[in-house]
Amino acid sequence: MIASDVRDFLEKLGYDVQTSLNHREHMQLWREWYRGKVDSFHNYVIYNGIKEVKKTKKSLGMAKKSCEDWADLLLNEKVKITVDDAYQDILDSCLNENDFQAQSNALIELSFALGTGAFVEYASASTQSGCQIDYINGNMIFPLRIRNGRIIDVAFASQIGDNKYYVNIHEKVGNQYRIENIIFDAERGGKYSIDEIPEDVQRVIYSPVPLFQIIKPNMVNNSDIDEPMGMAVFANALDEMMDCDEKFDSYFNEFQLGKKRLFLDPSVLNVIPPINDKNGRVPATPAFDPNDTTFYAYRGGSDMKEKIKETEFNLRVDEHSQALQDALNLFADKVGFGSDHYVFKEGKVYTNTANIISSNSKMFRRLRKHELILKKALEDMVKAVLYVSNGIVYSNDIQVDFDDSIIEDKDTERKQDQADMANGTLRKDEYRAKWRNETLEQAQKNLPVEADALP
Repeated sequence: MIASDVRDFLEKLGYDVQTSLNHREHMQLWREWYRGKVDSFHNYVIYNGIKEVKKTKKSLGMAKKSCEDWADLLLNEKVKITVDDAYQDILDSCLNENDFQAQSNALIELSFALGTGAFVEYASASTQSGCQIDYINGNMIFPLRIRNGRIIDVAFASQIGDNKYYVNIHEKVGNQYRIENIIFDAERGGKYSIDEIPEDVQRVIYSPVPLFQIIKPNMVNNSDIDEPMGMAVFANALDEMMDCDEKFDSYFNEFQLGKKRLFLDPSVLNVIPPINDKNGRVPATPAFDPNDTTFYAYRGGSDMKEKIKETEFNLRVDEHSQALQDALNLFADKVGFGSDHYVFKEGKVYTNTANIISSNSKMFRRLRKHELILKKALEDMVKAVLYVSNGIVYSNDIQVDFDDSIIEDKDTERKQDQADMANGTLRKDEYRAKWRNETLEQAQKNLPVEADALP
């Protein structure tokens, strides 16, 4: 999709697109890192004594890995959304029809990669619930009006043909939203023509609740503090990702270059076959692949022994592994996981198997911070789904329970154990053994006779 076509069209309609061109350039860079290959960084040339050989740095793909991990922490199969019993089946039916579990996880991943994403709901006769949910990535989002950092009016755009676009505009008018569907052709010379929309699509509808919800990492966009769109979770870790890939590429090359390497005099690089054709002797052909960096041309002496030399190197595996681990620690800390989240071993990057998050850790605090935006988006999505499906403006309780199974909250757990001890379901020696790191036998011996309370 050509964002400039959509931007120009919206401005011709009188809208003021709030996203800067500079931010679109940042999004393109984040997308390249998410893909795993940034042409300006990963592509390079090396001189082998004869010619420059094009090479590509190895990539660990840490941008995608970090986005995947945040998506799995924030919106996995254990997340539960609960409403009043009378409406729970309606909600569940819509979410199941729209493959919400898988698609929402993918949307979180893309939102953390590109900085922004959105849920968009609309009526659809093709679903049993009557509600369709679209999962929109940041490339398709064009903010139109902002208030206190929140996107109030927005356009969502997608390319549906050569120079043809579908635009869905959500504009708050008074206490309701006006939603307009437009299909336009981008013609030469900056001209646009509006096409007819399909018969089963209403051109303009009104809704008492917003039918879109913006999601993004809960972090200030420090590249442009006035930018309403979010930033990639790894946007401030580009140097760390380059460091990771430099060291991983060096680790890989350590084995490539650690093999015997041959330094060859140019006189032995070519072979002249003793075969004549009609026009004379056949031209000399290379004896070695000129693209192979194992061979390096150099000017040797007259002695044949000087014309071909070989070298061997000791592999620096431990040094590379430690350097790469240090780089991964810096990266993990920058994206909010804490410095021990990733482990490099056996030539691969693993997520730390000690998958319990302490309640006072950096990762726990960052997780809770991201959940603030996501929780509000999910609550508003529920209201939109129930309105589109059933025509009601739902105002009762909405319970969003995130996955806390990997969080170790020592304070809450200790208070619960104290309550269990007070009501007799947990013995004092069991409590002491657990919280003093003693065996049960040691706890029984060390337990005071008067043990009304234990610290």
